[in-house]
Amino acid sequence: MSGSSDNNKQDNYMNKIFKRVLLVVVSIIILIIGAGLFYYFPMFLMPHVETSHVPDTDVYVLNAMSAVYLIKTGNGYIMIDAGLNTKTLQKSLNEFMIDPQNIKWIFLTHSDGDHTGGLSLFPNADIYMSEDEFSLINGTAKRTIFGGNTMPSEIDIHQINLFQDGQEYMINGVKIVCIKTPGHTIGSTVYLVDDQYLFTGDAIKNRDGKTSVHPYSMNAGLSKETIDRIMKNIKWSTILTSHYGIHNQK
Repeated sequence: MSGSSDNNKQDNYMNKIFKRVLLVVVSIIILIIGAGLFYYFPMFLMPHVETSHVPDTDVYVLNAMSAVYLIKTGNGYIMIDAGLNTKTLQKSLNEFMIDPQNIKWIFLTHSDGDHTGGLSLFPNADIYMSEDEFSLINGTAKRTIFGGNTMPSEIDIHQINLFQDGQEYMINGVKIVCIKTPGHTIGSTVYLVDDQYLFTGDAIKNRDGKTSVHPYSMNAGLSKETIDRIMKNIKWSTILTSHYGIHNQK
């Protein structure tokens, strides 16, 4: 009888341990799922990007999970950002029957993966990025607690053309002004093209005519200051965002 009682006590003890361990495991799983939903929820609220031609312009919008913009020149296309992946971007290019070889200049608003993932489609294109953003891809600065950003393996980061705030380019008659807009990332940049089109990447969230800080910004306070500066000091007729559509000046 004594041996049987001891066995029951041991079984009860093991059952309690098992239940506690199970409770801890379930709690951890719930926390992970909750954290994931909290992090990705803003993505579900972002409008879907449609591949299209902007009427009465030389600007094309490509759906590559985030918006990729093409500007047609007399000798090839300028591209703003490169989307999340090559498959989606290639499909959008096919809709306009545009050969990737004709994409000759790529200007990155920043280095997050949903803006650089399609770069390997364009091995011969010249890539441009803010010199401040470079620290996020060369291992000297962190984007999150897990580390910095990465480029597709086919891209030699040391071949990227780095520019300073306010630098101007003239490409086949298209004027591009690079304007530093830190906040979302260290070296986020907007591009003012031909003094009227402002390509903002994720520097601005623009919805229902209201501007605000984009989700996942490294420094929300700095991002708000940047947005205020853009809206007050830069003259533009159309804002073209990565996730919140195209908005004309009223």
